[in-house]
Amino acid sequence: MELKRTIHWTKLAEIQELKEFFAEDFQGFQQLIEAQIEELSKFSDEDLAKLAKLRALEVTNGCTQWGFRRGDRECLPVESTRKCMNMVMGFIKRKQLYFPSEGQIEFNEELKTFIDLGIQLYKDAFKNHVKASERQFYASSTAQFIVYGHERMGRAMALVQQDYEEMFSPYYILRGQKYIGAYLESFEEYFE
Repeated sequence: MELKRTIHWTKLAEIQELKEFFAEDFQGFQQLIEAQIEELSKFSDEDLAKLAKLRALEVTNGCTQWGFRRGDRECLPVESTRKCMNMVMGFIKRKQLYFPSEGQIEFNEELKTFIDLGIQLYKDAFKNHVKASERQFYASSTAQFIVYGHERMGRAMALVQQDYEEMFSPYYILRGQKYIGAYLESFEEYFE
Protein backbone atom coordinates (compact mmCIF):
# COMPACT_ATOMS: atom_id res chain seq x y z
CA MET A 1 0.00 0.00 0.00
CA GLU A 2 1.14 3.49 -0.85
CA LEU A 3 0.41 6.67 1.10
CA LYS A 4 -1.57 9.15 -0.99
CA ARG A 5 -2.69 12.70 -0.30
CA THR A 6 -5.56 14.91 -1.29
CA ILE A 7 -4.57 18.55 -0.94
CA HIS A 8 -7.35 21.11 -0.56
CA TRP A 9 -5.70 24.04 -2.31
CA THR A 10 -8.49 26.52 -1.58
CA LYS A 11 -8.17 25.70 2.11
CA LEU A 12 -4.40 26.29 1.95
CA ALA A 13 -5.08 29.61 0.21
CA GLU A 14 -7.04 30.74 3.31
CA ILE A 15 -3.98 30.49 5.59
CA GLN A 16 -2.91 34.02 6.47
CA GLU A 17 0.76 33.66 5.47
CA LEU A 18 -0.14 32.13 2.10
CA LYS A 19 -3.06 34.35 1.00
CA GLU A 20 -0.94 36.92 -0.80
CA PHE A 21 1.00 34.34 -2.81
CA PHE A 22 -2.09 32.43 -3.90
CA ALA A 23 -3.86 35.72 -4.75
CA GLU A 24 -0.96 36.87 -6.95
CA ASP A 25 -0.63 33.61 -8.91
CA PHE A 26 -2.68 30.70 -7.61
CA GLN A 27 -1.52 28.14 -10.16
CA GLY A 28 2.12 29.25 -10.06
CA PHE A 29 2.28 29.08 -6.27
CA GLN A 30 0.54 25.69 -6.28
CA GLN A 31 3.11 24.40 -8.79
CA LEU A 32 5.95 25.74 -6.63
CA ILE A 33 4.57 23.84 -3.61
CA GLU A 34 4.10 20.69 -5.72
CA ALA A 35 7.71 20.88 -6.91
CA GLN A 36 8.86 21.16 -3.28
CA ILE A 37 6.66 18.19 -2.33
CA GLU A 38 8.33 16.13 -5.04
CA GLU A 39 11.82 17.06 -3.79
CA LEU A 40 11.03 16.38 -0.13
CA SER A 41 9.42 13.05 -0.96
CA LYS A 42 12.87 11.72 -1.87
CA PHE A 43 13.92 11.65 1.79
CA SER A 44 13.57 8.43 3.77
CA ASP A 45 10.86 8.02 6.44
CA GLU A 46 13.55 8.20 9.11
CA ASP A 47 14.93 11.46 7.72
CA LEU A 48 11.44 12.95 7.41
CA ALA A 49 10.76 12.10 11.08
CA LYS A 50 13.93 13.97 12.11
CA LEU A 51 13.01 16.97 9.97
CA ALA A 52 9.47 16.99 11.41
CA LYS A 53 10.94 17.28 14.92
CA LEU A 54 13.10 20.18 13.80
CA ARG A 55 10.10 21.87 12.14
CA ALA A 56 7.95 21.48 15.27
CA LEU A 57 10.69 23.13 17.33
CA GLU A 58 11.16 25.93 14.77
CA VAL A 59 7.46 26.74 14.70
CA THR A 60 7.09 26.67 18.49
CA ASN A 61 10.11 28.92 18.84
CA GLY A 62 8.81 31.21 16.11
CA CYS A 63 5.49 31.63 17.92
CA THR A 64 7.37 32.37 21.14
CA GLN A 65 9.62 34.97 19.48
CA TRP A 66 6.76 36.70 17.66
CA GLY A 67 4.76 36.83 20.87
CA PHE A 68 7.64 38.56 22.60
CA ARG A 69 8.22 41.05 19.75
CA ARG A 70 4.52 41.94 19.69
CA GLY A 71 4.46 42.27 23.45
CA ASP A 72 1.67 39.71 23.84
CA ARG A 73 0.17 39.51 27.30
CA GLU A 74 1.28 35.86 27.47
CA CYS A 75 4.84 36.48 26.24
CA LEU A 76 7.67 34.96 28.19
CA PRO A 77 10.16 37.14 30.08
CA VAL A 78 13.14 38.27 28.00
CA GLU A 79 15.51 35.73 29.60
CA SER A 80 13.14 32.82 28.90
CA THR A 81 12.47 34.02 25.35
CA ARG A 82 16.21 34.25 24.71
CA LYS A 83 16.77 30.78 26.21
CA CYS A 84 14.20 29.27 23.81
CA MET A 85 15.73 31.05 20.84
CA ASN A 86 19.30 30.10 21.76
CA MET A 87 18.35 26.45 22.19
CA VAL A 88 16.55 26.12 18.86
CA MET A 89 19.06 28.25 16.94
CA GLY A 90 21.85 26.17 18.45
CA PHE A 91 20.16 22.98 17.22
CA ILE A 92 19.85 24.50 13.75
CA LYS A 93 23.44 25.77 13.63
CA ARG A 94 24.90 22.48 14.90
CA LYS A 95 22.43 20.52 12.78
CA GLN A 96 21.60 18.16 15.60
CA LEU A 97 18.69 18.01 17.99
CA TYR A 98 18.45 17.00 21.58
CA PHE A 99 15.33 15.79 23.34
CA PRO A 100 15.70 14.64 26.94
CA SER A 101 13.42 11.63 26.33
CA GLU A 102 15.18 10.58 23.09
CA GLY A 103 18.72 11.89 23.38
CA GLN A 104 20.81 13.30 20.54
CA ILE A 105 19.42 13.26 17.00
CA GLU A 106 22.00 13.54 14.23
CA PHE A 107 21.50 14.64 10.62
CA ASN A 108 23.37 13.14 7.67
CA GLU A 109 25.13 15.33 5.08
CA GLU A 110 22.12 15.43 2.76
CA LEU A 111 19.89 16.70 5.57
CA LYS A 112 22.54 19.21 6.69
CA THR A 113 22.59 20.62 3.16
CA PHE A 114 18.78 20.81 3.20
CA ILE A 115 18.88 22.67 6.53
CA ASP A 116 21.58 25.06 5.24
CA LEU A 117 19.46 25.86 2.18
CA GLY A 118 16.51 26.56 4.49
CA ILE A 119 18.62 28.89 6.63
CA GLN A 120 19.75 30.83 3.57
CA LEU A 121 16.21 31.01 2.22
CA TYR A 122 14.95 32.33 5.57
CA LYS A 123 17.70 34.99 5.67
CA ASP A 124 17.00 36.09 2.10
CA ALA A 125 13.26 36.26 2.76
CA PHE A 126 13.10 37.88 6.18
CA LYS A 127 16.46 39.52 6.80
CA ASN A 128 17.20 40.73 3.26
CA HIS A 129 13.50 41.20 2.34
CA VAL A 130 13.67 39.44 -1.03
CA LYS A 131 10.04 38.92 -2.04
CA ALA A 132 10.77 35.95 -4.33
CA SER A 133 12.61 34.24 -1.46
CA GLU A 134 9.66 34.82 0.87
CA ARG A 135 7.38 33.16 -1.70
CA GLN A 136 9.84 30.26 -2.01
CA PHE A 137 10.14 30.01 1.79
CA TYR A 138 6.39 29.66 2.27
CA ALA A 139 6.12 27.15 -0.58
CA SER A 140 8.87 25.07 1.02
CA SER A 141 7.36 25.37 4.49
CA THR A 142 3.93 24.32 3.21
CA ALA A 143 5.42 21.36 1.35
CA GLN A 144 7.25 20.30 4.50
CA PHE A 145 4.05 20.09 6.53
CA ILE A 146 2.38 18.11 3.75
CA VAL A 147 5.24 15.65 3.23
CA TYR A 148 5.97 15.20 6.94
CA GLY A 149 2.28 14.41 7.24
CA HIS A 150 -0.24 14.11 10.03
CA GLU A 151 1.34 11.24 11.93
CA ARG A 152 4.94 12.47 11.89
CA MET A 153 3.99 16.05 12.73
CA GLY A 154 1.68 14.81 15.48
CA ARG A 155 4.48 12.78 17.05
CA ALA A 156 6.93 15.67 16.67
CA MET A 157 4.56 18.16 18.31
CA ALA A 158 3.83 15.73 21.14
CA LEU A 159 7.58 15.29 21.69
CA VAL A 160 8.18 19.05 21.83
CA GLN A 161 5.33 19.36 24.31
CA GLN A 162 6.56 16.46 26.43
CA ASP A 163 10.19 17.56 26.59
CA TYR A 164 10.04 21.36 26.29
CA GLU A 165 6.63 22.57 27.46
CA GLU A 166 8.11 23.93 30.67
CA MET A 167 10.57 26.02 28.66
CA PHE A 168 8.16 27.33 26.00
CA SER A 169 5.07 27.39 28.27
CA PRO A 170 1.79 25.58 27.59
CA TYR A 171 0.51 28.70 25.81
CA TYR A 172 3.22 28.75 23.13
CA ILE A 173 3.19 24.98 22.74
CA LEU A 174 -0.50 25.34 21.88
CA ARG A 175 0.18 28.31 19.57
CA GLY A 176 2.73 26.23 17.66
CA GLN A 177 0.32 23.31 17.42
CA LYS A 178 -2.45 25.59 16.11
CA TYR A 179 -0.12 27.12 13.53
CA ILE A 180 0.89 23.68 12.25
CA GLY A 181 -2.69 22.42 12.56
CA ALA A 182 -3.95 24.91 9.96
CA TYR A 183 -1.63 23.33 7.41
CA LEU A 184 -2.48 19.77 8.47
CA GLU A 185 -6.19 20.51 8.03
CA SER A 186 -5.60 21.42 4.39
CA PHE A 187 -4.88 17.87 3.24
CA GLU A 188 -5.96 14.28 3.84
CA GLU A 189 -3.82 11.16 3.78
CA TYR A 190 -4.92 7.65 2.86
CA PHE A 191 -3.43 4.37 1.76
CA GLU A 192 -4.14 2.90 -1.65
